[in-house]
Amino acid sequence: MKLENKLTSLGKSIPNATWKSIEKAVDLYNRAYEKYPKTTNFLSTAVGTIGGDYIAKKVLEGEDINLRDLAFTSAAAVYQSWLYPKFIDYTNKIAEMESVKKVYNKLGISKEWTKTLIIGGLFFAPNMAYWGLLSVKNQAQITMKAAKEAAKSIAMGSIPYLGVDYIVMNKMKKKYCLPMWSAAELAYNTFLAGVAYLTK
Repeated sequence: MKLENKLTSLGKSIPNATWKSIEKAVDLYNRAYEKYPKTTNFLSTAVGTIGGDYIAKKVLEGEDINLRDLAFTSAAAVYQSWLYPKFIDYTNKIAEMESVKKVYNKLGISKEWTKTLIIGGLFFAPNMAYWGLLSVKNQAQITMKAAKEAAKSIAMGSIPYLGVDYIVMNKMKKKYCLPMWSAAELAYNTFLAGVAYLTK
């Protein structure tokens, strides 16, 4: 009985400890964002770009990350940290246009999902630009065939992000968008790495 009580107590303490850790992390993020919003945005984005590249290169391909890789992924984080939050404002403006309202009302799509689809579409062009940047970094040839394959992969890859985009657009404050997207990028790349490992 004592062991059972201890296990029950441990089971309750783990979620409490996890929640307290999350609360502390959010509090630290809020304080950093209030004092240094641009730096916080950059670091939040860099976690996704550098971390995602590390998973793709080190875990999937077995190659080491070097200074050149860091320079390219850090450069990507600079423009992404500036541009991506603006997509939220653009999406809200587009969703309020009368012509757009008529379309999603006619199709029976909710405003929340309309905004999710709009922001997903806005991401396509910068994601293609990021593909080009990574191609240059990895010294891969940029051809029409490669671009078509990249576009197809980006379109397919955007599907798992729909849930994340829905949460960002409808359930949270804009200042949390970059950490959320970075976490999603790391999770998605980790998933791909796991699949690649299991199917070797």
